Amino acid sequence: MTVKKKMACGFISALLVFMIGCSGSTPGSSDAKPAEDNKPSAPEALGPVSLTLFKEDTGVSAETVEQLIRKKFPQIDLLVIKSAKGTMIEDVVSGGVVPDIVSHSLGGLWKLRDLQLLSDLTPLIQTHKFDLSRFADGVVDVVKSYSDNGQQFLVMPFELNNNALFYNKDIFDRVGVDYPKDGMTWEQLYDLTKRLVRTDGNVQINGFHYNFLNVIYKNQLALPFVDPKTNKAAVNGEQWANWVKVMTAFYTIPGNQPPVDEKTAFMKNQTLAMRTGPNYMTELAASGMNWDVVSFPHFAGKEGTGSQMNAPFYTIPPAGKNKDAAFQVISYLMSDEVAIELARQGRIPILKSEAVRKEFGKGIAGLESKNISAFFKDTIAKPAPQTKYDGAAKSTFNSVLITLLGGQKDINTGLREMEEQINKQIEQEQRR
Repeated sequence: MTVKKKMACGFISALLVFMIGCSGSTPGSSDAKPAEDNKPSAPEALGPVSLTLFKEDTGVSAETVEQLIRKKFPQIDLLVIKSAKGTMIEDVVSGGVVPDIVSHSLGGLWKLRDLQLLSDLTPLIQTHKFDLSRFADGVVDVVKSYSDNGQQFLVMPFELNNNALFYNKDIFDRVGVDYPKDGMTWEQLYDLTKRLVRTDGNVQINGFHYNFLNVIYKNQLALPFVDPKTNKAAVNGEQWANWVKVMTAFYTIPGNQPPVDEKTAFMKNQTLAMRTGPNYMTELAASGMNWDVVSFPHFAGKEGTGSQMNAPFYTIPPAGKNKDAAFQVISYLMSDEVAIELARQGRIPILKSEAVRKEFGKGIAGLESKNISAFFKDTIAKPAPQTKYDGAAKSTFNSVLITLLGGQKDINTGLREMEEQINKQIEQEQRR
């Protein structure tokens, strides 16, 4: 075991809750070929090296990522640190360990910036000739928007979480209403929802519900929560008012009150006709439920525009000691070979390759007749301006919006309250 690995494992043992992958092939195995001096090596020629990977519990599992790396690079002495209580990325850094690769959710972007774990990957992209044109349309521009100058490539997103509209075909058949279609507007969906809501025997059938996190935080209109120029709330304006009017209208329909558990209502109880939010397609395929899916609804005048990008990512900390090797590993994890394997498991590929996309869901029994092309109908919405105060602002927006759904106050009053509360939170954070 290398010195670096001993230090890392010692830290993990001290915290008692680290979940690690300390085993691996011997770094000095005879079949490993050393890289040429002063010349970046191709993945096939990567020599013996020790790498530490921090993996948040998001996207592809840590076990899957570890297996992929070990199979392709048996010469790498790999340590995997999985995020858990006591082993969050801030715990790892405070313990003196700087991972060579960090895999994290997009929601943690500002935290990684504060921890100085983001670096511009552009030099490595150029050196290793990584082709950014392989990404789906809009991805590169979104990633560059995360940097202060709009030019740096700080993270390597590795899969998409595209929204779509799932529906229960049995409910539609029972009430005699036509199925939803690809390309619907929110207004058309509202009209369809009104036709579905009813009492069926003693059971209340709800027409449509959406997951707040997916629909609000990555809204299709790219509306910001905080103005990056003033660091003041940006929610009390005409555009947000129009968005709230459209998206709260569903809950003004008598009988379409939000369920306590949207997933249970749709998949287990089957009292919800349509929903959009997290993609649990694998569970649906195994459930025996009679369902299908169409593309995510859009706002009038914004045809073909999906949600903003919500993608977990890889990055390389500036203090990493093995950046070339780390980037070669990331490059492999972004290859068509890996993308096809993960697409077959139901992971939405971030690559635009038709060869990759046509494999989407093929490894999941029961999807053969489903309209899974719906996940690729829309383009990624342009990114909203980002600030370090967005997390608190989104939480406040969410809590006040709930009161609007229940009709406890009008939209203008709600937006004013959001604005006031967000500004107070920002002031509190600035005083810390």
